[in-house]
Amino acid sequence: MQTSYHMKDNNIYQKVITRIDSSPENIFAYLGTTKGIQQWFPELSFKGTERLLFDLGNDEFEDMKIFRYENPKFIHFAWAEGEVEILLDGDGDDTQLVLNERLPAAFENAARDFSGWQFKVKSIKNIAEHGEPEEMDRQHFESVQKDIEEILKL
Repeated sequence: MQTSYHMKDNNIYQKVITRIDSSPENIFAYLGTTKGIQQWFPELSFKGTERLLFDLGNDEFEDMKIFRYENPKFIHFAWAEGEVEILLDGDGDDTQLVLNERLPAAFENAARDFSGWQFKVKSIKNIAEHGEPEEMDRQHFESVQKDIEEILKL
C-alpha cells in the first residue's frame, strides 16, 4: 500500500493506492451496496445511489451526498466537511484501488480519519481477496496516526 499527503489552500489531502487480487466488479460490490459496505464499515448504508448514511449512534445519522456513482469504477461522496473518492482500475482479477480524501486543514482529528481510511482500504483488500475484513491493530493504527500528524504538522 502506498500513501501520500499534502496540504494546499487550507485543505489536507491523502492518497492511498493498493493492488487487489480481485475484479473491479467484485470489489465494487463491497463499496457500492449497503450489504457490501457494512462488511468493512458497519456504520455506513446507502439510500439509493445519491445518499450515504453514517450511523453516529444514539439514533443520530449524518446524511452525505454521493457526487458520483459509477459501477464498477468509481464512487465519490461527501465525508464530513470534506470528500472521499475511490477509483477502481483493473482487468480480470488484478485491480488497482485509489482512495483520495480531502479534509479542511482545521478538521479535528484529521490524522485519525486518514489513518482510519488506510485501515479501511486494507479491510477492502482483505475482504475482496479472503472474504473477511482486516483485524484492527490499535497500536499500528495509532502509530500511523502519529506519523500523519508529524508529516502534515497537525
